[in-house]
Amino acid sequence: MGVFIIERKTSGEDISPGSVYWTRLLMDVQISLYLDGALALGVEADGVLYDVLYKPKLKPIGIPLLDADGVKIVLDATGTRVRTKDGKKWRESGDPKQGFVLQMRQETPEEYGVRVLQSIMEDPEGHYQRRTIVRLQSEREEARADTWQTACAIRDARRLKVFPRNPDSCFQWSRKCDYFDVCAGMADINDPFLFKKQNRRHEELESDAPKDEQALVLLTQSAIRCYRACPRRYFYRYEEQIRPLKLQDEKLRRGSSLHRALEAWSKTGGDLEAAIAQLDKVHPQTGEPIPYSWELERAMMIGYHARWEHPGKVLYVEKEFRLPLINPETGSVSRTFELGGKLDKVYEQ
Repeated sequence: MGVFIIERKTSGEDISPGSVYWTRLLMDVQISLYLDGALALGVEADGVLYDVLYKPKLKPIGIPLLDADGVKIVLDATGTRVRTKDGKKWRESGDPKQGFVLQMRQETPEEYGVRVLQSIMEDPEGHYQRRTIVRLQSEREEARADTWQTACAIRDARRLKVFPRNPDSCFQWSRKCDYFDVCAGMADINDPFLFKKQNRRHEELESDAPKDEQALVLLTQSAIRCYRACPRRYFYRYEEQIRPLKLQDEKLRRGSSLHRALEAWSKTGGDLEAAIAQLDKVHPQTGEPIPYSWELERAMMIGYHARWEHPGKVLYVEKEFRLPLINPETGSVSRTFELGGKLDKVYEQ
């Protein structure tokens, strides 16, 4: 029995027990922030339960065309069907040297979805992992010290108006930074065809109001991570509130789509159809249908639903929190920043 925070993640990394994915969480400041955030909401959580969904890497494939008897069709360069050497059967394999081509068709989205679901069924452990991460009091204090030091660095950068670039962070997860061309002098941050200015610093928080010069600056875990990775990226994204206009990266779109589905699954007590209804059927920016992506995400949700029961009594779903940033040495409260974020789910078991 106890109270736990649920954090849902999707990942293309190896999520098996003992992998780097889980080892990295031993030092992740976010976990301590979530525990403090729950406490600010009046809940003493015993740990953070990580639900991780592995994103299958299967791609749509070509499928051989069959005749009425279920035999594969091979044509030569003139479009004539090819027989075997003895002439008794139809040839069923291609041969580029002889100009023999096996006739193929594109796998349908429905067939692709079935294949993805089958791969999940064959290896559920490889696609879904759940671990409860706890923190000792000494670890939480160390995390608070890390957060305070980062906040001090941000405060000094704001005061001095100096946000240095970090070339080591230009490429992460095989993606080029959204501001790479600006930092390299190949684009203008004020170009309205490339970037836009947002009214909100933290798009993930519904309560993030337009900037008030008299209010404390809100620091989320995303903002803290961003500054640690590259101060210049933090400056553009959170100080200037500038976002790129380019097409959203597919990994980010898929993560957002699945997050909405998981949120609906939690709010409805595990209603699979309600969750699937939240998945992107069309690309949110282009409006173009994305049937293969939808089938993959649908298979991931079906597998998740079958894998895990809806646990315990739900206390909060997508609950935002705020708490003061405290100097770990003096106990004084920051007059510049406050901490905040959103808990995916809090439940009592």
